[in-house]
Amino acid sequence: MISIIICSVNASYLEQVKKSISASIGVEYELLVWDNSTEKKGICEVYNMMAFKANYDYLCFLHEDILFETDNWGQTLCSIFQHNNEIGIIGVAGSKYKSEYYSGWYTGIKELDCVNIIHRYVDRDEHQLLQPAPQKVLEEVVCIDGVFIACRKKIWETIPFNEKELSGFHFYDIDLSLRANVICTVAVTFEILLVHITKGGDYGDNWVNAAIQFHENSRLKLPVSLLEAVPAETDSIVINSWLNFLKNYSISFSNKVRWVRKQKLFGKSKIFYSLLKFFIYKPLRLDLIHHSKKKK
Repeated sequence: MISIIICSVNASYLEQVKKSISASIGVEYELLVWDNSTEKKGICEVYNMMAFKANYDYLCFLHEDILFETDNWGQTLCSIFQHNNEIGIIGVAGSKYKSEYYSGWYTGIKELDCVNIIHRYVDRDEHQLLQPAPQKVLEEVVCIDGVFIACRKKIWETIPFNEKELSGFHFYDIDLSLRANVICTVAVTFEILLVHITKGGDYGDNWVNAAIQFHENSRLKLPVSLLEAVPAETDSIVINSWLNFLKNYSISFSNKVRWVRKQKLFGKSKIFYSLLKFFIYKPLRLDLIHHSKKKK
């Protein structure tokens, strides 16, 4: 019933997730794995190749660094699709708003972001649960995170992954879900819980370059929102959220300047301190001082 597609670069993670899928999915499935450890094809190209070979009506694109906490999650997934004809894509993390300003899938605003993931660290598990309406098990969103993307095969056939413009490993998820919004509903389910066993990606220069390229190409399409009216401070919160997040990563000075200049962020008083930290936090090793204080 479900074709599971994985682009693999780590044999150990792959074996773990294969065992987890087998023990928890609860429905008939096939596993389509591409070993990308040597060729390093872009993830859009890999996903399209594997989806073309899929035999089932429901496709599930997974990162390999995850484990499933929910039993019979495959039954849940099939049930959602079967009882909600308008839904074409399902994730476990996403947002109701995608700003025109450079950002990933989330906004940093709890009323807009939807997440149900356990992040596993060396010393602890941290359950990230952002559920704008706790009584609802499904939330409509405009973009989702690529850690888990389930979709109807006919949706993928209509809008395959954008391998012509996205040749790397970033923004394929946002691109797909934003295009899908035109033809179907995109949703996050809170009935499927998974564990993310790695840090979740490197947001260094490669990600920054991809982010700038994606947003420049999407200039006429953004913002996309499910809100009837977007509060004036929304974009300022998004800008601040991503400046504060990216300050922790090794990004070249030239790319930081590009990030700020292209978005015309210089002179915005509401983000002054976030801009300052964006430029000096990692180079001055303030991250080490901050973490050492937290341990005390």
